[in-house]
Amino acid sequence: MFPGFTDRDFDAYVPSKWKSNVFNRERLEVRQKLLALGKELGGSLTAADGSPLSWEASVEHPALWNHKQVEAQHLFFSRNEGARKELDLIIDRSRPMSTMLEDSTPQRNHLFLCVSLDHERIELALKLHPDARVDRQNLERKLAEPWQRERFLDLVRDLPGSYRIGVSGGAFHEVATFDDTLLRDVLSDFGRPELPGKTHTLVVGRSLSREEAKSNGTEMVAVVRRELEALLPIFHFVAWSRENDFVLMREALKQEKQARKQKGLAKNDKVRIVKGMLAGRVGVVQEIDAKGALKVLVGTVAVKVGAEEVEKV
Repeated sequence: MFPGFTDRDFDAYVPSKWKSNVFNRERLEVRQKLLALGKELGGSLTAADGSPLSWEASVEHPALWNHKQVEAQHLFFSRNEGARKELDLIIDRSRPMSTMLEDSTPQRNHLFLCVSLDHERIELALKLHPDARVDRQNLERKLAEPWQRERFLDLVRDLPGSYRIGVSGGAFHEVATFDDTLLRDVLSDFGRPELPGKTHTLVVGRSLSREEAKSNGTEMVAVVRRELEALLPIFHFVAWSRENDFVLMREALKQEKQARKQKGLAKNDKVRIVKGMLAGRVGVVQEIDAKGALKVLVGTVAVKVGAEEVEKV
């Protein structure tokens, strides 16, 4: 059960502690509180299809992907693991290996809701990293349609007045006065080139002071639920799905699935059969179907085998 936040939780993130492993235990206690919060919120935050969003907390120790310092602790809500893996196969292919080593967290690839606690405040937000290519392109192409653009503006303006929208490192705007001109400015900021150590993340969110968070006690669960549920309509508007597909990803996923079944094999490839009575024999692929079934010419005899029964030589 979530016990509420205390001064000790916020003090675990004073700047003098960011880079030290000595304070991992303090941060672990905060991480466990966030996990307890996530457990209580779990079923109430859903994707557009009604499936629960998965949740996880950031690491409490300095590591490569947090630049060896822990400035804040985060609780993330995003699409479920199966849906993430399906898109990651395509997203990671276009990412340089260096960025994957710097930040291997799934939140770099996907739209997410988050609860973030630092020394001074708790942030409740929807965030989109520029490397979340599928969700990002889905939003950009969707906003190219005038009525979808107006719908997005309405969703933003429907948020409580304490919310702001903008791009990290740039200007933030009150949601009540957000209009098409400001949307163009935000999209321009989001599209500008990355600089070393600077990430241009799209953010829609608000903050609670540490005093507000402490005074809420265990009622913080209800507060966070209310705030994140307010962001869900925007999450559903942005997040790619088969029913919200403005980037023609369904065909790409179909081709990816077919390629996995075929194990990258093609007509005229030389293969060795590794299973069955003909194990060890070498042949040439004559035909291959969408399900991964092969016709392999072994000597003068054509045999049917599955892609998993051969290896390329």
